[in-house]
Amino acid sequence: MLPDSKISQLIGLQIPGLTFPAEQQKGAISKVIHTFAGYTGRMIRSEQLHEVKRCFNVAAVLYHNGSSALRNAIESAFMYTLSPLLCGKHKELLPLSLKNVRIQHLQTIAI
Repeated sequence: MLPDSKISQLIGLQIPGLTFPAEQQKGAISKVIHTFAGYTGRMIRSEQLHEVKRCFNVAAVLYHNGSSALRNAIESAFMYTLSPLLCGKHKELLPLSLKNVRIQHLQTIAI
């Protein structure tokens, strides 16, 4: 399992264009994931599809290997923030695990 305190560093190594404020370096995982979602959203809006795919893949690896707190942050902060931005071409870039999270999110709000 990935240590929550290192998540911002791990994301930063995989996504060089993303930097985290100093207070997030070892801060709450939800704030780190929220910053990551904001960056991913900016990449979606600017049609940087290669970078969007990279972000989605990093999120999927974190989701698969992370703690329950990290998984919860990806479900609630990352997917919730990005869900309205996901049109056909962006939605198709999601790895299967994140597609399933998105479907669960959409089913929850439909109830």
